[in-house]
Amino acid sequence: MNDARSESRAAAILARLDRLPSTRHVWMLITLLSLGGMFEFYDLFMTAYVVPGLVKAGLLADVKVGIFAGPALFVAATFTGLFIGTFVFGYVADRYGRRTIFTYSMLWYCAATLIMAFQNSGLEVSLWRLIAGIGIGVELVTIDTYLSELVPKSLRGRAFAFNQAVQFAVVPVVAFIAYMLVPTSPFGLDGWRWVVLIGSVGALFVWFIRRAVPESPRWLINHGRLDEAEAVTAAIEAKVIEDLEGAP
Repeated sequence: MNDARSESRAAAILARLDRLPSTRHVWMLITLLSLGGMFEFYDLFMTAYVVPGLVKAGLLADVKVGIFAGPALFVAATFTGLFIGTFVFGYVADRYGRRTIFTYSMLWYCAATLIMAFQNSGLEVSLWRLIAGIGIGVELVTIDTYLSELVPKSLRGRAFAFNQAVQFAVVPVVAFIAYMLVPTSPFGLDGWRWVVLIGSVGALFVWFIRRAVPESPRWLINHGRLDEAEAVTAAIEAKVIEDLEGAP
């Protein structure tokens, strides 16, 4: 009997989520999640742009022979980290919660990238690049999962389209930043380091403003935490009602 009641209660909570209309608060949550992905894309596309700066600084040799020779080591470290983060550590969001993991993966990325910006050898830079890549991989899969769980069915297509648009919008931005900074040394610091630092500081800012994003009600339901799921859903509904009442 209790199982039947729990299932009925869970279904009612999920139905309430799917009935949420398109309002400012719902899109604020979508935007906050998408901003996290934006800095992950910043970091991914930054890979190619900072390599010339690393070569110029003498941290990577300008050679083309060997799988892990010169710049190839840096690039390989990036995608090895992504692979580890996505396929090895991706399960942690299922165990510990979407909000918890995308919070800590962002902090992981910020710290690793910050440390990487001040390394003085190609091996050290590549090592911290791999560690940062793990955070990127975890973040990317967690964002997509969270969007699919939080956003009402009627908005999911638009939400994912918006998410992709925000993420890819940063590509020309990082290209321009690298174009302006990599050949220079502002305040005596190599330009490639500034490009990396901008990504780290920007991601930290996103982490700060994204604290308003609640835990996924669907994840809470799947872990038997129905009271918390109902509280989160009720809080979202209250914000949606405020939006509707304040609409002209």
